[in-house]
Amino acid sequence: MTAWLLAAAGAAIAFLFSFIQGRLTGARAEHNANRAREADIYEKHLQEIAEAAGARNAVRRHGVPDDKYRRD
Repeated sequence: MTAWLLAAAGAAIAFLFSFIQGRLTGARAEHNANRAREADIYEKHLQEIAEAAGARNAVRRHGVPDDKYRRD
């Protein structure tokens, strides 16, 4: 009887350990996915900044050309 109880307790502990290990692994995977997503967002942000800096240099020296229909 005692051996059966020890075996059941051991199985319960093993199940609990594997459950906790799985939860930690899932949390770690979610954390890594969030970090990758944030890195992609930051890379896109830096690319937009670079494009905006390049657009500043694309403006003509004398400004915007006149409107031939005089709408301004």
